[in-house]
Amino acid sequence: MSNRGNLFTDRRIAILKIRAKILQAARCWLDQSGYLEVQGSTLIPAVGDWPSYFVVRYFGKNAYLAQGLQPYVDSLVELFEKIYTIAPSFRAEKTKDKRHLTEYWCIEVAERCGFDEIFKVQEDFLTSVCGCLAKTVAKELECLGRSAEDLLGIKSPFPRLKYDEVVETLQKDGFAILWGQQISWNLEKHLSMKYSTPFFVTEFPEGIDTLFYKSHPTKLGSTLTVDLLAPEGYGEIGGGGQAEDDVHVLRKKMAEEKIEAREQGWYLGLRRLEVVPSSGFVIGLERFIQWVCKLENISDAVAVARSANSIYP
Repeated sequence: MSNRGNLFTDRRIAILKIRAKILQAARCWLDQSGYLEVQGSTLIPAVGDWPSYFVVRYFGKNAYLAQGLQPYVDSLVELFEKIYTIAPSFRAEKTKDKRHLTEYWCIEVAERCGFDEIFKVQEDFLTSVCGCLAKTVAKELECLGRSAEDLLGIKSPFPRLKYDEVVETLQKDGFAILWGQQISWNLEKHLSMKYSTPFFVTEFPEGIDTLFYKSHPTKLGSTLTVDLLAPEGYGEIGGGGQAEDDVHVLRKKMAEEKIEAREQGWYLGLRRLEVVPSSGFVIGLERFIQWVCKLENISDAVAVARSANSIYP
């Protein structure tokens, strides 16, 4: 096949075929497991002064490009119990590296369940999708240096590490990280080089990144949150946890983060509908593809990439 630019190389065609098969396999497993596919809005109301959201002028007012089903996911779970969506997400960050895009796709899953149950859902989901890829796109995977046997070897349960354990491990390995700090990409890469299978990091500290998740019932300063990391140095490909369903707790957290509750009245009103525990997770499609296809640059995981320094071809 002749080379008609980066979009049409044999390698890129193989990646896009694998991408399509991932989406097909994801929907198949979720549908068969009783999840209802739903769609949220791409435009959402004020979410506070958070710089990672793209601002859009909406009939004289500010709206924002969504980063998932929030703020409506909990109301949808209340109605349907088990839901998912596969949709684009937008992040206004000027990060220039090989793992971030300003427009990317997410597979988002939520259901009426507690924190412990959501691990099993992620394990079964990922194992099923990887198995399907090994059986249906082995030729394309081989073209990219990934053997089908690698993916057939992905089995549950995945290892689970607490955030505290990760900090201790990284400190022993010579990294200057203190409890409460974020685990940067370099630290994720180092940690994930130790594994040959996906694994979880759980119970992250309270902060802006865990604002909408429930605090740990017995562990002060920690939350019922979890990140899913890919092995071989690829790092985080997903995250989630148990949603905070207490409006009073949410108000307190917002005050601590200097978010005006007055501007979030509509959101707090939605949360009043929540009467049962709900948990969920999001998997970044391009990061998943980056690991599966052994890609150096995440821009190769999508037909037309959007980053801080790219609005073309």
